[in-house]
This record gives sequence, structure tokens and C-alpha cells, in this order.
Amino acid sequence: MSAPALLACAGAAFCLALPVIVASSQIEAEHRVAAAADAAAIAAADALGGWIDAEPCEVAHEVVAALEARLLRCLTDAVYAEARVEVELTAPLGVAEAAARAGPGAASGVDAAPDGPVGSNGWAWPSDARAVSQGFHDGLSIDLAVTGEGALYAPYAGVVVLAGPDGGGVPEPCLAQPEWWRGPNFSVVIRHEYRERVLYSSHNHVAPASPQRFGLTPGSRVRAGQRVATAGMSGCTSGPHTHFTLSSSPVNAHPDIDPFAYIGPP
Repeated sequence: MSAPALLACAGAAFCLALPVIVASSQIEAEHRVAAAADAAAIAAADALGGWIDAEPCEVAHEVVAALEARLLRCLTDAVYAEARVEVELTAPLGVAEAAARAGPGAASGVDAAPDGPVGSNGWAWPSDARAVSQGFHDGLSIDLAVTGEGALYAPYAGVVVLAGPDGGGVPEPCLAQPEWWRGPNFSVVIRHEYRERVLYSSHNHVAPASPQRFGLTPGSRVRAGQRVATAGMSGCTSGPHTHFTLSSSPVNAHPDIDPFAYIGPP
């Protein structure tokens, strides 16, 4: 093949690659602006709740500016310690925008299910079906049934410490039953303080990205009965449910606390 022909092919390949590069850069910008909005909303909500000694929207502005984006709008609700922000940044195809909100009431967002009922001791049943599909196993873990909606709730007020894959491998049951393995297990782990004791709850097999759908990321504060995720089929499972644990350490396996002592009987 002649040199001019080679150059022509190289030029054509470069031209064909340009739209792919631009599209990839646009997606990256959209991820960046979404992350900036989440971070700004959490910071503003923390300021409203007294966790940061600063004016909420000023903190949001500083966070957004540090991430090379622009704060378009910042609204706060002091009663519920909730903040809402809108953010933009310059992107290859114009402007990328994102909105986020954070605070104890953030789970009541788009398509959020009603909160679960809370008992007299301040604890809530963690799933939308008050039934146990499997009793104690893997220590003091229990499996809780769910409805078709699959709503999962925070059992008590606290702070989210994990909302994503737990980093564990294939557990022993799935070595014996490989068809149960659905890929990485997604979890929501929450830190609670109750009667001068620190406890950690966990929901497992949750639908990937469902905590983020309800505005939750590590550091988000939640109230008892607040929607935190949707039951899914992640990890080692034969069907939708939540593998629920209550532990004295931030783990989601082999827990050491009887959850029925706090959430009550089914």
C-alpha cells in the first residue's frame, strides 16, 4: 500500500475516533458534576446540622469551586437540616448540570417509597414486609422478606458508612450452588448510637446504585424508617430479600448482636 493511502486511512481513523473521544469526555464531565453536586449538598446539610461551623451555602460554594464547577442554586431547610443544590460545569458538548440534596429527609426524593413504621423504642423494621424468610445463620444474621417494591429502611437513626460493593469474594454457599452467585454483593452499612452503645446495621443483596437513587452516600445521616435502598439480587442469593445484620463492629458478616432485641419480633 502506498504512503498516501496509509496517511488517508490514518486520517480517517482519527476522524472516526473524534466523536468517541468527545462522547467519553462528555460522560466524564457528567460524572464530575454529579459528584460535585453530591459533595456540595452533603457539606451544606452538615453545616445545617451543626457538624460544620459555617454558613451552609457558602460551604457548598467552596466545595463546588474546589471541584472546578459552578454553584447555580442552593436551597436549605433548617427544620429538616436538608440542603438542595444545582451545579454546572463546562463540558465538551456545552454545559453539564446536576442536582442533589442531602440531609435526614433526603430519602423522600423522586419515586421514594413512604417511610417504614417506627416502634416506641425508636427502631424500625428494616424491610417493607414484616416477615423472616430465614432465621439465624452466619452468626446472628437473619433474612427478611420484601414485597415486590423491595423497600429497605434504616432500622435506627445513624450515619451511612458504606453504600456499595462490600469487596468480599464468593461465599461458601455459592461455591456449592454456583447458580446463586450474581456478582459482587452490594451493601448498606449504617453506624448507630443507641443508649451509649455504638452498633452497625447492614442490608445485603441490595440493588446496585439504589442507595444513591435515594440520595445516600457514605457520610449521609439517616433517620429510623428512612428508605435507604431497594432489595435486589447482588451477591450470593436465590431470590430478592435482605440479609440483615446488627453488629458491634462495621461488618456485614458473622454479626454478634441479636437484631430482634432491637427491631422487635416479625
